Amino acid sequence: MKKNHIGLLVLSALLSVSMIFNPVVCAEEQRRILSRNYLGLGLEVYAPYQCYPNESISVRVRVEALENLTNVSVTLFIWGSKSEGYETWSTSFAVLDTGALSKGEVSDAEHMVGIPADLSPGLTYGILSLDWSIYLQSSWEAKWDKASLRVTYVKNKDYESLETLCNDLQAKYDSAVRDLQSMRTMLFLFLGVAVTSAALTAFFAKRSRRRMRES
Repeated sequence: MKKNHIGLLVLSALLSVSMIFNPVVCAEEQRRILSRNYLGLGLEVYAPYQCYPNESISVRVRVEALENLTNVSVTLFIWGSKSEGYETWSTSFAVLDTGALSKGEVSDAEHMVGIPADLSPGLTYGILSLDWSIYLQSSWEAKWDKASLRVTYVKNKDYESLETLCNDLQAKYDSAVRDLQSMRTMLFLFLGVAVTSAALTAFFAKRSRRRMRES
């Protein structure tokens, strides 16, 4: 029995560790959060509208060469906050890093981003850093630009759980009030019937005694 108890404790600990290091993949549908064209370069970014802490979100980045390009580099930086805004969380990854991209060529890839379990609720923001070279007139010219974007909204699971509990309690309270009102109505009906019955009984009893005296 003691061994079984220890085994259950170990299994519970392993499951907890697994949940921490293997976050759930966000099931929220992606939406386009950025669509922009630069000189010779087209860019689109897709991400879930919202997610929970300790989930992994899929960020899709589509890069299209509108002209022949070289030295194309695209990096995405994402920021959020911890400890109610007193600490900063950030992550970054290379979206594309290639020596050449022919006109019409497209790079379209999904990138998984882990949202920390202790990330504060609210918006997460991102910056795309872009480097590329394009042939203009008689030479290759290096270009650089950036794009800021809102990535996803991190929801407050504790608040939502409390809100659900409050809604359940409100529903139970409303049901109890309806039941009480129904019981009160039935009680008034019962009292009305009882009073009417007593009055009729007294009336007929009095009438019966009167007839007996007259006879």
